Amino acid sequence: MAKPDIRIEITDVCHQFHLNDRFRLIIKDLAYCFNGPLGLYGLSGSGKTTLCKILAGIIKPQSGDFSLVKLNGTLAKPAVVYSPQFPEKIFLGVRVSDTLKQIMAQHPLGEEIKFRLIDYLHKFSLDYQKIENKSGFELSGGELRRFALALSLSLSPDLLIMDEPTIGMGPKGKQQLCSVIKDFQENYHVLIVSHDFNLIRKICRQFWILQHGSLIFSGDLEELNAQHAIKEQVGIHSFEKVYCFSDI
Repeated sequence: MAKPDIRIEITDVCHQFHLNDRFRLIIKDLAYCFNGPLGLYGLSGSGKTTLCKILAGIIKPQSGDFSLVKLNGTLAKPAVVYSPQFPEKIFLGVRVSDTLKQIMAQHPLGEEIKFRLIDYLHKFSLDYQKIENKSGFELSGGELRRFALALSLSLSPDLLIMDEPTIGMGPKGKQQLCSVIKDFQENYHVLIVSHDFNLIRKICRQFWILQHGSLIFSGDLEELNAQHAIKEQVGIHSFEKVYCFSDI
């Protein structure tokens, strides 16, 4: 299965939350075609989640133009899934099995989602049968995060946006995630959001860096290593090209 080419175009996008007049996301001009996993890095409060929710269509920017299209001759809109930074805000009051039933009833993959979910949970060392009758309140933070990630992966979107996917994960969990992404990215596109640059530089080939609501860098690791001022601004160092996998 060949993954679709996806292009993002942003022109003069601006978004500001009413309850926080000190922050404003402003992306002046950006044209980007996915080429392997993309890492979005920035310190806390830089606008990473806001930008991702715009890309996923969850929020609409207050001004500017934004498009996300598949370059397959039809310019169709790609299927995008956003895996949230805080899954407890979504799943707490609902049983795992009920959440799954609701999604299967609305998604073209139907029952296939359950089989994929069970497989992904296994890769995250989690047994579906042990959690299916539990609500989000009854799951540990780690279980809830792994369930949310596995469910997002099971939907097989053209683009999966993973917002801080390793929060609360130990070294084993991070390695499991890296292994899962290795297989997933062969057929689909991935955008990984993190304030941990050491993590995303092991997974991603291309990088965006946000600071104070502005995109200050878009490029690969070699280009970033040459941008000493940018690295100093956001507190990262020079890194070698060391990926969790080398075939992307």
